[in-house]
Amino acid sequence: MKIKGKAFWAKVRTPETYQGNPVGYSVQVEMPEENLQRMKDYFTDKCKNEQFTDKRCDGEITLPIKVDETTGRKTVKVKTKHFYVEKATGKQVNKVIPIYNEYGEIIPEDVLIGNGSDVEVACNCKFFYDSAKKWGVRLYLQSMMVTNLVKYSTDGSDEFEFKKRPEVEEADVQEDEVDF
Repeated sequence: MKIKGKAFWAKVRTPETYQGNPVGYSVQVEMPEENLQRMKDYFTDKCKNEQFTDKRCDGEITLPIKVDETTGRKTVKVKTKHFYVEKATGKQVNKVIPIYNEYGEIIPEDVLIGNGSDVEVACNCKFFYDSAKKWGVRLYLQSMMVTNLVKYSTDGSDEFEFKKRPEVEEADVQEDEVDF
């Protein structure tokens, strides 16, 4: 399944932490309201009519939808563990979430995804049923494509408008001025 929208709080390079401990990778995706409602209706129907036909499903479906109380922004949180356990050795191996640009090229590890970047997130859905009042879907992050990158800057340098140097043509460079 694929979710399209604007990325917020993308923790896809280093794991998100809770009380100092890593808990996994995550990204919150803001979708248009009509798409969010379509997703909610689709999963509600799938749960009631396909997954849990022999169970009671009272109340609303549980989805990973977060509502920002200050802005009212609704986002879908997609997450995954930051490691997996290798079956052969039993060792814990760190996961790497592949992040692509719109041409299918891997975006370098040092490029952080800033709030407002346009993304498409590939995820797996897993249905769960805990009780008649707690049932729904969890979405697990697989990979991400960034179609319009808003770079995240930790030092504030993205606030400056730097000038671009004019490109120097090879004919303008003297042979003794070439750096090695």
